Amino acid sequence: MSKRRLIRAAALYALLHVLILAMPVSNGSADEGADAGYGMICGRVLDKETGEPLVGTNIMIVGEGKGGITDRAGRFRITGLSPGEYVIDFSYIGYRTERFDGVRIGAGSEVELDVALETEPLNIGEIIVTPGQFNVMGSQPAVKQTLTRQDLQTIPFGEDIYRAVTRLPGISSGDYSAKFTVRGGENEQVLVLLDGQELYEPFHLKDVDGGILSIIDAEAIEGVDLYTGGYPAEYGESMSGVFGMKSAGAGGVRFRTSLGISFMNARIMSEGRFDKDKGSWLLSLRRGYLDLVLSLMGEEDAPQPVYSDVLARVKYRAGDHTLSANIIHSRDKLSFVEDDDDESSTRYGNSYGWLTWTYVLNPQLFARTIASFGRIDHDRSGIGYFDDMESIEFVVEDENRVDLFGLKQDWYYEALDNLLLKWGAYFNYETAEYDYLSTVARRYPADGGGYTIKVDTTSANLSPEGERFGAYVTNRLRISEPLTAELGLRYDRNAYTDDSHFSPRVNAVYALGKQTFLRAGWGHFRQSQRMHQIKVAYGEKDFFPGQLSEHWVAGIEHTMRNGLNLRLEAYHKNNSNLRPSHRNLTNNIEIFPEVEQDVITMTFNGAEARGMEFYLKYDRGGKFSAWASYALAYAEDDVQGVTYHGTEYVMDDPIIPNRYDQRHTVYLDFNYRPNRKWHLNVSWQYHTGWPYTQKYLWSEEQPDGGVEYYAGWGELYGRNLPSYHRMDAQINRHFYLSSSRISLFLAVINIYDRANVRNVKYSHRLDSHGALYLVETEEYWFPLLPSLGISWTLMR
Repeated sequence: MSKRRLIRAAALYALLHVLILAMPVSNGSADEGADAGYGMICGRVLDKETGEPLVGTNIMIVGEGKGGITDRAGRFRITGLSPGEYVIDFSYIGYRTERFDGVRIGAGSEVELDVALETEPLNIGEIIVTPGQFNVMGSQPAVKQTLTRQDLQTIPFGEDIYRAVTRLPGISSGDYSAKFTVRGGENEQVLVLLDGQELYEPFHLKDVDGGILSIIDAEAIEGVDLYTGGYPAEYGESMSGVFGMKSAGAGGVRFRTSLGISFMNARIMSEGRFDKDKGSWLLSLRRGYLDLVLSLMGEEDAPQPVYSDVLARVKYRAGDHTLSANIIHSRDKLSFVEDDDDESSTRYGNSYGWLTWTYVLNPQLFARTIASFGRIDHDRSGIGYFDDMESIEFVVEDENRVDLFGLKQDWYYEALDNLLLKWGAYFNYETAEYDYLSTVARRYPADGGGYTIKVDTTSANLSPEGERFGAYVTNRLRISEPLTAELGLRYDRNAYTDDSHFSPRVNAVYALGKQTFLRAGWGHFRQSQRMHQIKVAYGEKDFFPGQLSEHWVAGIEHTMRNGLNLRLEAYHKNNSNLRPSHRNLTNNIEIFPEVEQDVITMTFNGAEARGMEFYLKYDRGGKFSAWASYALAYAEDDVQGVTYHGTEYVMDDPIIPNRYDQRHTVYLDFNYRPNRKWHLNVSWQYHTGWPYTQKYLWSEEQPDGGVEYYAGWGELYGRNLPSYHRMDAQINRHFYLSSSRISLFLAVINIYDRANVRNVKYSHRLDSHGALYLVETEEYWFPLLPSLGISWTLMR
């Protein structure tokens, strides 16, 4: 799509949002009274036996996503609460959690609670032994949540859970794609789970950097556990990380429905409970509407990006048994004619359905069984022309479908106060259909002028099938009061890749005090090639052996007396048995990257990633909160060889930067909540530029007096793009009615309009003397970009 079309589409998009925000909103006397009368809770938390203040006690307002911690005097203060009744939990490591039900907040009232906590040994299942673990939203106290639901609702792009977590150390991504990398490992090395079910490639509009948006509505998610390294043995077949999501469960309300429209999509989400709270249901529907905007513009051959998704769940509890049924389905379609007359049409689909049966045999023992079905499909077709727009350059027809059938069972047993056992097994049967054909004409300069044409054809018609199965066991033992360790072992077998491997893992935590913890982990993390990952477009027809990553991780977490929560972590990863990687030497966004002239295939001896990460957060439930992260990272590949246009080259220096090597990364977020009506977030981010490969052009004078020109590429990933930085801001305005809330937001991305370079393109030109020269053109990430949205939420 041309820049002119993009600008016109963005302008019309912004106009639609302005019209939305201009609609009159009646907030009446109910809103005025509520705003004038929002309340607060304050008080002090002491040790019941000694009377000493408990510094850093976690206070959580259940179901509200709000909370705070106590200061050095044991005092706390939580403001901005609307009138009503609340349930409040007070928790402190090594003490029994105290819950206060029915705490009534009146209009403009101040409720004071003085709490005395009794000592109690920490339940072994509640001990966090794994380094590199981040909790987003969820039910943990606010200080233990790296990002709360309230945080996500006030940050730009917070409505996409994938984009929100890029603020965490160890995570990096580009502006266009929702995909992220974890400590140098690409996104396909991250295990994605939703309520225990594995999801493959859960993204919309995959033709743009692998996916612009995730297919999961953040409003339908209750919590996320993100592991960036050293995760336990229950998580397998992933080398770099785990992204585990849990769907919302109606929380403290009987019914909640939310309608919204934003720059990303239009959406409706509804959840509730039934049959005396034994059952619950959840439904989320979303649809992008950029295709409608472009149609309104009335342009011929306008792109038609259509995407939608649905997430549904019904859960019912009968005694000691709970049964839930889940469905997630997404569809994407994109078709358009580019300015150079290239035509393309793509369709993608992701569908999953699964039943989960959880049963409690006794208070210490329970099990979960998941039976699932999934289908992933895509269909790409296109035709491209040379610059004369008459001669055909390429034709591509690509159809692919994968069906997945799975059965998984997990057991959890607190055998003793100091011993926790977890074990489980899984079985997957998978089939695929690959049907691919591409014909590419490449022009080469001919002696005496003009061109010669070489035609390359790639085809594949494959029907692989096979099973994957495996098992794991972990043993968590409290060795002494300050020291807890977890030993784990996995066995995984992939029949269609002929892989069998064991993966040992060890994690431990040592409490230096009630607010200071040392954690460390080591393990082998193996990943076999999946059924949908044969790169037939690049001539692959077989599966490759499994890959291996060895993790060493150590970190410290400390909560300070003033409420600051600090995390510092170091890691080292060694990767081996890596599969070949097919890449383009430039970072152009192409729907058919396999037909471009700059395709290379890299083979590896191995790869290494190491670094240190720092995270600091302050949030005591008051008007001001902030967090900051910094990562120092090194990611390098040990390259065995590079194949370019059929010729294999051996590297003089095989150690090169990883293409996502990001040496320094900084995130700063500041939130101001003067009252419950207004929320303001200002954020700033910085990272060093990604490596790229520079193109060169040189000439040689021929014996006949003529000049011969040669083009080639320089050192692979030998140069770096300029450093990236930008500032964003978002302001939220809430209107409270009797039983609902209307929320408006205005976000501005890249406030100072920084020209952040994302790619360098090359083209050839003739000067006034007829000499050929190379032109470098920089392409940029987001310019200054406003985004508006509105949502309405009804709660009972």
